[in-house]
This record gives sequence, C-alpha cells and structure tokens, in this order.
Amino acid sequence: MPVNEIERSPRVRRLDIALLATACILFAALYAPVMPGLVRQWLDDENYRHGLLIPLITALVLWRRRDDLRRAPAGGSPAGGVALMAIAAVLLIGGTAAAELFTSRISLPLYLLGAVIVIGGIGRGRIAAPPILFLLLMVPLPYIIYYKITFPMQLLSARLSAGVLDAIGVSVARRGNILTVPGYTLEVVAACSGLRSLMTMFTLALVFALVTDLSWQRKTVLAACAVPVAVAANTVRLVVTAIGAWAVGPEFADGTLHEASGLIVFAAGFILLALCLGILRWTRPRRDGSQRSSS
Repeated sequence: MPVNEIERSPRVRRLDIALLATACILFAALYAPVMPGLVRQWLDDENYRHGLLIPLITALVLWRRRDDLRRAPAGGSPAGGVALMAIAAVLLIGGTAAAELFTSRISLPLYLLGAVIVIGGIGRGRIAAPPILFLLLMVPLPYIIYYKITFPMQLLSARLSAGVLDAIGVSVARRGNILTVPGYTLEVVAACSGLRSLMTMFTLALVFALVTDLSWQRKTVLAACAVPVAVAANTVRLVVTAIGAWAVGPEFADGTLHEASGLIVFAAGFILLALCLGILRWTRPRRDGSQRSSS
C-alpha cells in the first residue's frame, strides 16, 4: 500500500497542477473583460474605494490559514465545486448578455470557490469559503438598489442628528433631510446618508470576524452590529459639523470639518466596532475555566 501511494503521488501532483493551470487559464479568459471595469469603478467611485483592499485581505486570510489548508483532507466528491463553477458561468454569461455588471461580477467568487473544491477537495473548500466569499463585498451594488437605500438613510441620519443636537441644547430645525442651526443650513445629501460608512463598517466587521476565533453565532452578531455602528458614526459626523458651524462658523464647517469628516466617521465607527468585538470576546464562555471546575 505505501508503495502504491508513493507511485501514485507524482501522478496526483501532476493532475493537481494540470487542474490548477486549467482553472487559472479559464479564470483569465472568462474574467478579463470583467476586471478592468470593476477596478475603474473602485478608483472612480468613493463609495467603493474599499474594494481595492478586499482582494488583499482575502489573500492575507488565506495565507494565515495555509497550515489548516495543508492539513485538510483533499478527498471528497468534486460535484459541489463543479456545480458552483457552472452557476458562476451561467451568471457571467447571463450578466454579460444583459449588460448587467452586478450579476457577472458576483460570479467571480463563486468560480474561485468552485475551483478550490474541485482541485483541493471539500475540506479545503470549507476552510477557504469565508475569505473567498468575502470577495462579494468588492462588488458595487446596482445603482437602482443604491439609491433606494440612500434616501431612507438620509432621512434617518437627519432625524437622529436633529435629536442629538436638540438634546445638547443646540437650536435646530429639521425639514426632511435638511438641518438648520443658527447661521448654517446642513443638507444631508446622498454622500452623507451613511451608506458609505455602512459598507465600510460592514466590511470592517467581517474582517474582524475572519481574523478572530469567535463562534459563528458571535461573528454573525458582530456583522449585525455594523448597522447601528455605521448609523451612529454618521450621526457623530453630522452633529460635529453642525456644532462646528454653530460655534465657529460656516467656513470652518465647510472647510476643515468637511475635509476631516471621513476620518471622523471611520474613527468613530472603528472605536464602536472594536468595543462590540471586545464585549463579544469578554462575554463568551470560558472553556478553560469550566474544564478546571469540572475536574
């Protein structure tokens, strides 16, 4: 038996190399028309600038899990991987034929995961699935969905900011998405709706989930925390801007504060999300302690 394995292993390695080369060639041929437009949108649209980092984060997480991938069993039926690659091909062809960028772009992570299962087996596919599916966050939303979400968030941000300003004693009047404080009118436009911060915070929450050892239930809670965290961070930005205009002047609000607004949102969101992560880690069951008490 060992002799057969030794004789067979070079053939298995050659087959793996051939499958990997075939998957790479197919990927390059299929997605060469898709990737340039996707990268251009990352560079041109500030709402999706984080897309530039997501492939790097995926590669980093896969590198961190390289030992687990190496130890995972390579066997299992490749049928699931073939099915995923077939679904990816249908989405790519259908999206390309209908000029629907979103559909063709979301096929990319499915193709990669299917290729991993076909080449490496189901065990490795399970380990690689979370970071590979994380790539879905690099795909920009269709504009029709983007604007349907944006306007309700504009109204919510304006309502919350007006409530905070009123609570701290700043005279404010709200009409729809427009806030008026003495000497200054602040319109909560689409860029200030909080959707950009929501996408950023959700991406950051998933990064935390990928690199921590929390249970999947707690990782799900952490991802869900991104919604209130993003809303709170955006509210902080609007409140600080309104206070700056009221206390210092409109020029300060439209100049220095406007330039620093993105940093304010990210810093506030990062702190709140890190706090949520700390609470989830602190409240999880202590396995070592329970084992000691039982012994």
